[in-house]
Formats: sequence, C-alpha cells, structure tokens
Amino acid sequence: MRTERQLIQRFMLFIGVMLFFSIALIIPIADAQVATPTPLPLYFLPDARTNRAYTSNTLALTNDGRTLIASNMLNGTISFISVITANQGQVQVEIPVGRDPRGLALTADNSRVVVANSGDNTLTVINALDQSLVGTIELGGSMPYAIVIPDNETAYVSLQGSNEIVTVSLSGLRVTQRIRVPVRPTGLMLWGDSLYVTHFTTGRISLIYVPGGRVVETVNTGVDIGASAMIEPDVTRGIAYLPQTRSNIQNTNFTFDTIVFPVVNVLDLHNMTLQPQSRIALDTADRPVNMPFTAALDRFRNWLFVANAGSNDLSIIDLNTGLARAHIDVGANPRGLLLNRDNTFLFVHNVLDGTITVIDTNRMEAVDVLPISNPVVPVDILLGAQFFHSAADSRLSADRWVSCANCHFDGLSDGRTWQGFADGPRNTPALFNLIETAPYNWSGTWDEVADVELKIRDLQAGTGFIEDFPVSDALGSPHAGLSPDLDTLVVYLTSLQTPTNPNSPDTALAQRGAEVFEEQGCAECHVGPAGTNLQAYDVGTGASPLEKRGEVFDTPSLRYLWLTAPYFHNGWASNLREVFTLPGSHRLIQTVTLEDIDALVAYLFSWQ
Repeated sequence: MRTERQLIQRFMLFIGVMLFFSIALIIPIADAQVATPTPLPLYFLPDARTNRAYTSNTLALTNDGRTLIASNMLNGTISFISVITANQGQVQVEIPVGRDPRGLALTADNSRVVVANSGDNTLTVINALDQSLVGTIELGGSMPYAIVIPDNETAYVSLQGSNEIVTVSLSGLRVTQRIRVPVRPTGLMLWGDSLYVTHFTTGRISLIYVPGGRVVETVNTGVDIGASAMIEPDVTRGIAYLPQTRSNIQNTNFTFDTIVFPVVNVLDLHNMTLQPQSRIALDTADRPVNMPFTAALDRFRNWLFVANAGSNDLSIIDLNTGLARAHIDVGANPRGLLLNRDNTFLFVHNVLDGTITVIDTNRMEAVDVLPISNPVVPVDILLGAQFFHSAADSRLSADRWVSCANCHFDGLSDGRTWQGFADGPRNTPALFNLIETAPYNWSGTWDEVADVELKIRDLQAGTGFIEDFPVSDALGSPHAGLSPDLDTLVVYLTSLQTPTNPNSPDTALAQRGAEVFEEQGCAECHVGPAGTNLQAYDVGTGASPLEKRGEVFDTPSLRYLWLTAPYFHNGWASNLREVFTLPGSHRLIQTVTLEDIDALVAYLFSWQ
C-alpha cells in the first residue's frame, strides 16, 4: 500500500513540475500576443447590425429621401431631382462636371457629391447643398468608373484603364494611395475593412484589405464569365449577388442563343467562394434577357431586382424560389438601380435616354418615367449608341438574346478569343478610331463599317436594318445608304475614340524601342498615326486545325495596344512580349536581346 501511495505522490509531483514549466512558457507568449495583436481572419465579416455596406452606383439618394442625384454620361452633367412624392419628381438643376461621368456617391453627411469622370480621368466634387463646385481632383491613370465613400473624408475609385484602385482625400482634394489590381476593375463594394472589386472582362472578384492597402485574394466566378459591373451584398447572410454574362467562347457551332447567357452568381463572403448551386440563370428564371448589369436587394422580402442593360428591362427574382415574380420594360440601357429607404419604390437609371423609371415595388409595375437630362450629343450618335447596346429590337437580335455590346461594351474588347467562326478562332478587337482602319475584321473582308449588317443578321439573328436585303457579300454593293438606322449605327461606331493612355514609359527606354521598331522593319506594315498600312499578310499564326495555313490577316492598328490583350487574330499572345517570342513572322527573340524587346514593348505601349 505504501509503495502505491509513493507512486501516486511521485506522479502528482511530476504533473506539478510540468504544469509550472508550461505556465512559464505560456506567459511570455501571451505577453507577446498583447504586444502584437493577432490579425483578424482573412475573411472576417463585420457585424451587419452596426456596419453598413457601400456599393457603387450611378444614382444616390439623400438621407432624408427627398433628393435623387444621377450622372448623365452623354452630357457630362449630373442632375439633382426633387422627389416630390414617392413616385413623382422633377429636376432641380443639371450641372456640368467632367466628360463621360459614370459612378457617383454622397459623403456621409450628404454635404458633397463626388463624380467619377471617365473621359477626363478626374473626380468632380460638388457642394450638394448649393450645387456649387468644390474642386476637381486629377486621378492620373485612365478611365475612372466606380466610387464608394464610407464617411466624409475618403473615397475609393476604380480605374478601368490603368488597373488601379485609388484612395482619395476629399478634404485635401488629392490621391493618397494607389493599389494595383487585376485587369479592368469596375464595380466596388466596401464593408468594414474589406473592399470588393469586380473585374469587367474576367468576372473575377478581388478583395482588398483596406488597412493593408493591397489585394489579399482574387477569386474566379467562372472562366467564361464577364460583363461584371457591380456587386450587391446581403450583409445579414454574408453573401453577395453578381449580375454577369457567361460567354460560350468554346462553342464551335454558333447560334444566336448559344453565344451568351445571362446569370446572377452568388459569392459566399465568409470564405470567398462561389455558390454554384445558388446561381440564377436568368434565361430560365425569367425569360431571355441581355446583359444583367446591376442589382438591388430587398432583404426583407428576399427579392432581387436585376436591371438588364441590353434588353432594357427589369427582372424581379424571388430568391425563395429562384424564379421571377415580375418582368418590367424600362428605358434604354439601364445601368443604375436604387431602392428608397423603405423599399417601396425602385429607381431605374436609363443612361442612354436620360430618364429614370420609377417602379412601385408593391404593385411591381412602372408608375412614372422622369426625364432627367436632355442629351446634347448629336441625335444620330445617341440613337446609334442605343442600337449598339440593345438586344431589345428584333432587327438587331432574336429573342432579346445578344447585342453588339456583349463583345464590344462601350467600344472595348471583351478580351476573348471566340472559337466558333467559320474561318477559325477570332480575337475580339476594340472599335476605336474605325475611320482610320478600313478594311475591317481580321480577314479584312469588310470594306465599310456598314457591313456590320452582316454580323447582325448572321451572329445575332436579327432581321437587319436593310429592307429587301441584297444577296451579296461584304465586298459587293455598298450597304451604306440603304437604311437610315444602319447609317445611324455607323455614325456611332465611327465616333468612338481611344481612351487616354495611362502609360508613361521611361523616355530613354521608349526611344530605344522606337529605334528597334525601325531596325526590325516594323514600320513597313505599321505606318502612319494609326500604325497600319491597311494591308493583309500571312504572318505565320494560322496554327489551329480549324484555320487555313497561309491565310492572310489584316494588319492591326498599333493604337491602344495597352488596352487590348491578348494579341493576334487567335489570341495566341497573352501579352505584348509574347508577340516577339512566339513562333511566326513577329518572332524577334532569336536575333534581338530581351532588353531590346522590352524597350520595343515600352514604345508600343506609349502609342495613343
């Protein structure tokens, strides 16, 4: 018995000694943790009861619900609209800001409204009380698009052209921070210390940890997803809705209704993962619609309002069933949505006809259309823009399914290479400065912009603009002059100008690049201000089984190369350096140093 008791005493002594040393080791660790706090989890979500989420928009409503503010991209103005009753309003004043204003936001105290001017690369700050100019902020970079303001001092702005998010001091009227992000940052949502960024062409979502000033995560919402312009959160559930378009680029048998598909994806913000089982396919949940662009959530009724920019309509989705409760036609190219404070009315911003459609959400019907701006652009450009961005007109598209803007939104490229063309893969070109670059398309088979009539009839399955359409190819009788509406579309297409180039290369490097350009004979084909001699050549890129070896391709312009990756007709080169390292007539790596190739790239990126 004594031996057993001794063993127990020795064991207890051993446990006591070990406990002493354990505590001695833990205490300094605990002290160190106090000195250096452990960072919050990467996807830590704020308390939804005390933390509001801020989303980018083209509309803003004052805290008292009496004044609505809208940007007018065609006029370079913003409008202040008095909301007289819940469903009536009138314009107080329309005041100039910069060129091509897109997103706007109010400060927390509603004293100032801040507008992102895509055409000027500036922010305009307006006194919201007396509508006077406070100041203009030069942003640098290119193509500012969206803006969110969580307080009275700081604004966050996306720059589509230069792939940046900038932080702006509104008291100092200056940029205080620049954050590099993936290509084409567009919509913004700020919740606590997390800034979420949509990327228009890729459909990706980036998460910026604001105190650290950097991207901490970028997630895919699908390799074929694009047209991602905004993000709408449900803070009570920790998820976000993403109106997007799926591009079926691998399809080798094009039909109008297999090219693109309208979807709303759902992102779990707790772990930044997609919820594919919750995806809303709008072509079945509602009906064929084109380009879901923005959304607004009524979380009390669990309804999601989706504005379809291409089909000029609104889908009201019951999230309990995943099906539409209503479908409402609105104005031209709706890009902004805003619910009033009690969710009884929804304001729909139709940017290409300068109106706001007011929806009574209880009755689920449009009760008013408010003219907020008289467009000052020439009427043919205005109508042409409406045609270009629309799938609602049967002349342009069958079943409201596909529009020109699906691939060339605002004249830009979707950054994709489509596999289903009869002549092989085709990389989507941008549409700027078209007047300089006839003939058109990669094979150079269109001799006039009016040959777009062929694409409308073939790819989009529209009935076309030309009555008694002549059976001829693009190089036959001219299509210009056969339809006033087709001519109007052409006027718009030829009005599109290159955005401001954000690149400021090292002068010496670009000069060396210009010398390499001349030494390698690049100027034999890429001549003049547009950088093309308008001729077609076999440059050794016809490598796909679907393509004809020895096929010739139109010499592309050297303008806006900084904006139009990938390169070659088949998207073979993902970046400009690869143009000179991959096999083909442009391969220089075997005779030119890598340093000189980088200089050449810097020179080409400097072209406006």
